[in-house]
Amino acid sequence: MEIEKISKASISDQVYEKLKSLIIRGVLKQGEKLPSENDLAQSFGVSRITIRQALSKLTTLGLTETKTGEGSFIKELTPGIYMNEMIPSIYLGRQSLNEVFEFRLVIEVESTAIAAKKITDQEILELQMSVERLAQYKDNLEKYVDEDLNFHRIIARSTKNSLIIQMNDIMRDVLRETINDLTEDVGTGIGLKYHRLLIEAFKSRDENKAKELMREHLMEAFVNYSGT
Repeated sequence: MEIEKISKASISDQVYEKLKSLIIRGVLKQGEKLPSENDLAQSFGVSRITIRQALSKLTTLGLTETKTGEGSFIKELTPGIYMNEMIPSIYLGRQSLNEVFEFRLVIEVESTAIAAKKITDQEILELQMSVERLAQYKDNLEKYVDEDLNFHRIIARSTKNSLIIQMNDIMRDVLRETINDLTEDVGTGIGLKYHRLLIEAFKSRDENKAKELMREHLMEAFVNYSGT
């Protein structure tokens, strides 16, 4: 299992975030039993109390469940769990990159067309500044992915549609993981290319061009990804 030792001892939030990431990426699969508290404590290099606190948070959010005498298991997630007000973002567990890609084709392509009609000059300026930062971060995967997410969030916000904006926020963690995997595999060139082209389409308020560019952007990244 992909577990790294925690750099700072006894910080349960760090353990929680790492376990959550393993769930999102499908390394820890739905229905799978988690290692014992002792084994997790040894793997992460922290105390059992820290592990217990992290597991408690996962259980509270509906990501894991404890079966008496058996241990902790990754829950089979249902759509109802995703809308629980206690969960700040969506966790898809076994969700494949292919399914996330299909979701993005449905939501982001059409959202981009809507944004092209409603985007303000200030939001275009924000996108330009975002692309400048992306270029600066091209050799820093973590910063690049965070800024890539910000670029797409600006587009979502530009739709002025509260449902689209909220869905983008709900999907943040899942999108971060998949964008990270894609970027690590195919590099930053595709993203930088299409983000710049999208800005030009937004400047002319060309919704058809913007829509087509977003579709091409997602398709090119996906077809070049070696994991598909």
